[in-house]
Amino acid sequence: MIMKDFLQQCPPFDQLKADELDWAISQLQSVYMNEQNANEVLRDCRPALFIVRSGVFDLRSQQGRLLERLEVGDLFGYPSLLSGRPITNHIATQQDGIVYVLSGAAFDRLRKANRDFEQYFIQAHGQRLLAEQNNKESGSDWVNQPIQQILQHAPVSIPSTTTIAAAARLMSEQQVSSLLVVDDHHLVGILTDRDIRNRVVAKGLSYEVAVNVVMTPLPAAVNARRSVLEALTTMTSHNVHHLPVVDDNEQPVGMITATDLMRIQRSEPVYLISALHKAESRQQLIAEAENLPEYLQRFADRVKDTSVVGRLMASVTDTMTRKLIQLYERDYGVAPVAYHWLAFGSQGREDQTLSSDQDNGLLYSSAPTASQEQWFAGLAASVCEGLHDCGIPLCPGNIMASNPEYRGTEQQWLARFRGWTESPTPKALMYCQIFFDSRSIMGSGRHYREYRQKVAALGQQSVFIANLAILVNQISVPLGLFNRLRTRSSEQGELIDIKRYGIAVINDIARLYALEAGLTDAATPQRLNALRGNRLLNRQDNQSLLDVWQFLTQLRLQHQLAVWGTTQAKNAIDPEQLSPMMRRQLKSAFRIIKQAQQGVGLKFGRQGY
Repeated sequence: MIMKDFLQQCPPFDQLKADELDWAISQLQSVYMNEQNANEVLRDCRPALFIVRSGVFDLRSQQGRLLERLEVGDLFGYPSLLSGRPITNHIATQQDGIVYVLSGAAFDRLRKANRDFEQYFIQAHGQRLLAEQNNKESGSDWVNQPIQQILQHAPVSIPSTTTIAAAARLMSEQQVSSLLVVDDHHLVGILTDRDIRNRVVAKGLSYEVAVNVVMTPLPAAVNARRSVLEALTTMTSHNVHHLPVVDDNEQPVGMITATDLMRIQRSEPVYLISALHKAESRQQLIAEAENLPEYLQRFADRVKDTSVVGRLMASVTDTMTRKLIQLYERDYGVAPVAYHWLAFGSQGREDQTLSSDQDNGLLYSSAPTASQEQWFAGLAASVCEGLHDCGIPLCPGNIMASNPEYRGTEQQWLARFRGWTESPTPKALMYCQIFFDSRSIMGSGRHYREYRQKVAALGQQSVFIANLAILVNQISVPLGLFNRLRTRSSEQGELIDIKRYGIAVINDIARLYALEAGLTDAATPQRLNALRGNRLLNRQDNQSLLDVWQFLTQLRLQHQLAVWGTTQAKNAIDPEQLSPMMRRQLKSAFRIIKQAQQGVGLKFGRQGY
């Protein structure tokens, strides 16, 4: 009875049903651990789940580094159970005590029987991988690895007409827990072992029924060229354990699971995104969002490529947006017309910072009636105000879905782009610098891609591009005679706005080349990578622009984290506060930007008005 009382207070055993808990207790072994036998117990019992009943133990790496202090109620050993990798760390006893041991077979049975039990381990906060060599190989930029580099197996797929019995046999033969459902080379669904348990066995459904009856249709998917971070955030925000991977033609190339990703590394920001996704009220969402600066600080210290941090911020904002939409639909019903929630500007480019404001809009699949428009007006106001309460400021220029001007059908949006590109007035050019950088946050991916291709085609007009080139050259880079940095006086001293005169200029240049090439990518690094080998931008200049963009975004991020919570400017720095080497790098960065501006002017500017 003492053991049962303890486990009922010990997550995730407190999530087990009464019969499951009784069975788990029958499988537990009690072991007394001290300094002499601790690692012998660990070696003899593995693979197993260990639960500290009493005592204090330190989990240390092979090199002796303290990974975690284990006290009453703490669990260890489960990363090895989930990943299949051997335990390479060891235990140092600080205080003798009792440890309960649950065998690997019993652990797997409980995972399959109880989803909450399994979910706890997959999304456990403070998860540490017990594979130090893997950490060395992945390095501090593990989150930036392309997904295609971690795919373990070729895709295992079936047509939607396959029977459940045949699908189950294939899963057993291939030793996989999920199948891609593919018709005409396109992903139409996913079938998991959980689907078979819950939707077939539990419901007494015939095994001869086709899988399209029980599969999850149109599942979330991720492009193989995207990063591990993208996969992590997609799986967490959609609360799924299996994620199909597709190529640029939307054809499936593989599958990754939560366990696959746990083999690589843990990510505190993903836990934040998970907490945002699980929020059950607006107030809870706002409370979780307050943790973002702290999470971002820890995350930024571990990565070298700052574009990852921008994507993280965008993922957080995406998650908050989706959750606010879900909360609104819970209270006011589902949308009366299919739609896309669009993100523009920095969220669209996925280079957000802690000071970025909102730029968003709505794309309707068909024109809503007057009463239906009222539903969308309420949605837009609720989401924009909710994002503001979560720390994403309202747009000073009112470029938000709450403004009816930025809600419209595809025909209305295309007419707006056509007007801007055919008559590129200064105001139109300003709008284009915002609206050509867009992503769909909610809605059908295929429909949005078709719409985005039409927008890209409108942006290829030579006169429009020429006027954009002229606008880019009108921005004066803060580099004066004798290669001296030019600052602007303010109440806070002599400063340089590295966003306005640096990062934004590179965004403008990358956008201009992308428009000329007809690309639909929105992120600056993606645009530059897609432009490698472009006839108008040689590889050396391309790489130089990418290097400068990363340097300036890193400098801005470090500055923002240092002054966060103060009244100091978030995008402007005092060059005198930089080291001599950093000042030289800043000068070189502005020199490269100035040369790129001149190149844009020579290639495109002569055809402008």
